[in-house]
Amino acid sequence: MEKYTASVILIVALIVVGAYLFVNFQGVDNTNIISVSGISEIKTDPEIVSVYVSIETLNDSAEISKNENAEISQEVINKLVASGIDKKDIQTQNFNVYEEFDWTNNGQKSKGWKTANSIVVKTTDFDKTGRIVDIVIDNGGLVQSINFEISQEKQNELKAQALKEAAEDAQNKAEALASGSGGKLGKLVSLSSQDFGYYPYPLYARAEGVSSADAVKAATNISPQELTITASVQASYKLR
Repeated sequence: MEKYTASVILIVALIVVGAYLFVNFQGVDNTNIISVSGISEIKTDPEIVSVYVSIETLNDSAEISKNENAEISQEVINKLVASGIDKKDIQTQNFNVYEEFDWTNNGQKSKGWKTANSIVVKTTDFDKTGRIVDIVIDNGGLVQSINFEISQEKQNELKAQALKEAAEDAQNKAEALASGSGGKLGKLVSLSSQDFGYYPYPLYARAEGVSSADAVKAATNISPQELTITASVQASYKLR
C-alpha cells in the first residue's frame, strides 16, 4: 500500500513539474514571435445593376390590402417580363402584412393594414435601368434604391484573390521587421482572416419625402463606378 501511495505521489509530482516546464517554455518561446496585419484592396468594374422595389398598400381590411398588393405586384412583374427582363432576375425579398398606427400623446390610432412587398430586379444591361424604373413607378411601385453590384461568383473569386494578397502583404511586413531587428523570418505560426469587405455602389437611395423623379433621373444618367473589395489578415511568425 505504501509503495502504491509513493508511486501516485511520484506521478503527480512529475505531472506538476512537466506542466511548469511546459508553461515556462511556452513563455520563453513566445518572445521570438512577431505578429503582423496584412491588408489588400482590389478595384473591379460592376457587373450588375440591382433595382430594389417596394410595393405598398394600405386598407382597413388586411385581406383587401394583401389582395390589392398582389394585383399591383403581378402587374409590375408582368410589365417587366414583357419589356425583356428574365423572370428569374425578378426576386421577392420580403413580404409582410401588419397593422400600422399613428402615435400621439393620447396613444395609438390604427391607420389600417399595410402590405409591403419587396422585390429586386437585376440586369447586366445597364441601359435597361431607366426602363425598369419607369415600369415600376408607372404601375404603382416605389424604387427604394439602385445599386451597382458584382455577382456572387465574382465575389468569391475576388475574395480569394484579396485574401491571398493580404497574406502576402503580411509576410512582406514580417520579413521587413525580422530584417530590421537583425534576425531572420522563421516558420508561420498562425494565420487568420480578420475581415473581408465588399459594398455595392449606391447609384440612388430613396429618402423620406424624395419624389420618384429622382429615381428616374438617376436611372437615366448612369455612370458606372468602380467597386472596392478589401481584405485583412493577422499573421504570426517565429524569428530565428
